[in-house]
Amino acid sequence: MSKPGSNIEWRKWGEVDPLFGVASWAGKERGGEDPWTDEAFFTLGRSDWQDFFDHWQRYGLDPTACLEIGCGAGRITMHLAKAFETTHAVDISPEMIAYARRHISDPTVHFYVSDGVTLPLASQSVSAVFSTHVFQHFDTLAQATNYFAEIARVLAPGGSLMIHLPIHHWPSMSSVFNILYGTRKALGTLKARIKRQLIRWGLSRPMMRGLSYPRAYLFTTLPRLGFENIEIAVFAAKSNNSPHPFVLAHRREERLPDELKDAPEPG
Repeated sequence: MSKPGSNIEWRKWGEVDPLFGVASWAGKERGGEDPWTDEAFFTLGRSDWQDFFDHWQRYGLDPTACLEIGCGAGRITMHLAKAFETTHAVDISPEMIAYARRHISDPTVHFYVSDGVTLPLASQSVSAVFSTHVFQHFDTLAQATNYFAEIARVLAPGGSLMIHLPIHHWPSMSSVFNILYGTRKALGTLKARIKRQLIRWGLSRPMMRGLSYPRAYLFTTLPRLGFENIEIAVFAAKSNNSPHPFVLAHRREERLPDELKDAPEPG
């Protein structure tokens, strides 16, 4: 799979405003009414992580080693380090990784700059995978499927994932909704291509695309990739009372699906 087009805007967010790129609250951008401070940013991370962790513990997790996908500036990473023996944090923005490294000195945390396609870890090397406010910004479900396949590769049998992502399920007349949603996504893709070119030329600020996941996609794709005990949890984070939908699942104890057996190790 080629590198996602969304890499462009997220690398740019790392350059122009890494904290707002991670937590885009109104007025919190650089130059805004009340821009993020380091203290407020990491305090928000502590509050949100406690909400997330409480639900994950009830589902069941192994605290040996966690991979965080899209760690950004380390808002959640700092607090993951207190829950797991080892934490691996990946992001496609070198600037965001640099910011996180400056503020997180815990020797159990290891940072990696990712290409947005492969996860730079060995197969079956972690017991847990976490991500928040990342999968919602992919361009397509195909990109998400690639990531879930990579998660299946690096996650040890019996390990669990907790991934935040918008979820929808159309009521009656689903074909009509699919057509309308597909049209909207096609227009959004055209707009994104234009804006990304402007970003390359230095003529535009970065954007934030949105992708919602059909409920059926999760319950058909994840089992095919080797996951079981799939659950959807929706709860409000105390920090802003905003509902956060997550999918949770365990890697099956059996062997990897055939399409994943020969996945190359990242260089």
